[in-house]
Amino acid sequence: MDLRALEYTRAHYDKHSNQYASTEEALRARAQGPGAPLKKFHNDIKRQLISRFASNAGSLLDFACGRGGDIWKWIDAGVQRVKGIDLSPGEIEEARTRFEEARAKRPEMELDYEFVDSPMLGVSEWREDRQYDVVTCMFAIHYFFVTEKALKQFLHNVSINLKEGGYFIGTVPDGKRINECIKNAKTFKSPMLTIDARWEGQPACFGSPYICAIGDTVTGGEKGTEGSFEYLVYSNALVGVAAQFGLKPVIDYGDPNLAALFDSADAGKPLKHFRPRFPRSDPSLEWASRLFAAFVFQKTSGTPAAPGVDPDRRAQLAAAAAARLKRPLESAPAAGAGAAETAAQAPPPKRRRPGLLKPVAAPQQVQQAEASQGEQQQQQQQQQQQQQQQQQSDGDGGAADEQEQQQSGEGEGQEQPSDEQQSEQLQSDEQQSDEQQEGDEDDDL
Repeated sequence: MDLRALEYTRAHYDKHSNQYASTEEALRARAQGPGAPLKKFHNDIKRQLISRFASNAGSLLDFACGRGGDIWKWIDAGVQRVKGIDLSPGEIEEARTRFEEARAKRPEMELDYEFVDSPMLGVSEWREDRQYDVVTCMFAIHYFFVTEKALKQFLHNVSINLKEGGYFIGTVPDGKRINECIKNAKTFKSPMLTIDARWEGQPACFGSPYICAIGDTVTGGEKGTEGSFEYLVYSNALVGVAAQFGLKPVIDYGDPNLAALFDSADAGKPLKHFRPRFPRSDPSLEWASRLFAAFVFQKTSGTPAAPGVDPDRRAQLAAAAAARLKRPLESAPAAGAGAAETAAQAPPPKRRRPGLLKPVAAPQQVQQAEASQGEQQQQQQQQQQQQQQQQQSDGDGGAADEQEQQQSGEGEGQEQPSDEQQSEQLQSDEQQSDEQQEGDEDDDL
């Protein structure tokens, strides 16, 4: 695995850790920022995924746990034993602080939560003393697509630590949608989303890096970093490699409320793309959210036991990684980082099928489209008024009133709530219990 990329990622997330004196202060800051709708929506997706597949699970292992933004989700799901592992020592420190705050509010609960930092998840074997009922990796598996070898090592670590029948849950940016967003320009910039492709030539299945920065989130650039240094993820590559480790995709989540958060065109597919609605935010915030998808795998029975790693070799790798991570890093790794370690090429572009993400429009195009839609709506309203006047002149005013009532109840509110409905929903969401909101600061977004 590319240690310089590891170093950059660690430095990036360390800069985002421990920025606030308490979780309450962090939550207040989050609620006031322009990225709040995205964070709230992404947290809702994670909460419902955990509730559906980890409810009352005896144990959970979270790879790339970040600052512990899911602590209250685990508590509310009834998970008593959790171990979180992350590359960033700064974020692990903050996760421990958050857990102590949570435990102080629930002293009656017996919670065994542990957080440790390590850069080795995609480098060498990580084997726990006991297997877990659930393994999660939220908004982070794309870092292991630096090489096929790194992804295999990571999924090996998932499999050996997951019980048979257990679930592997996660969220990830879809490489296909990243490509649709930037097209041939290699760069996409908007008020809330910036993507800068760093691969050379055609993107490959592994080792195709890019910089992603979503405004008002931890992917945004900080001093010394440009944004989150990530790698393209393709669904077929993820599913294919996961199968080698006994991980089978779960296609039907069996929960209508959870399904409503995803694109209906993804029914029957392993990746479920987010379906955001942020009517009061810049359109590019929705574009950013639509890049992401959820996945769930289940470990099948009869998975062959993986061989262990020589302890001396593991110690050598750990020492080398630790030494590299101590060096300061001022910029992202060079273009093509990690690409030399794989010869696998991405499949050629195919014709877009119905249901896939439409090409991303620039803000000016969005404004023009909205203006055109407004003119069409005005014309439709004028036509409706003329029809109603004609009906009234014919002595059928009652029928016109009935038609108007039906039209007012059958508008586009059925597909997309009005601003008033959105406001009521947001107010309702704000009335959630402190226990549900506590710590719900999306670690990666």
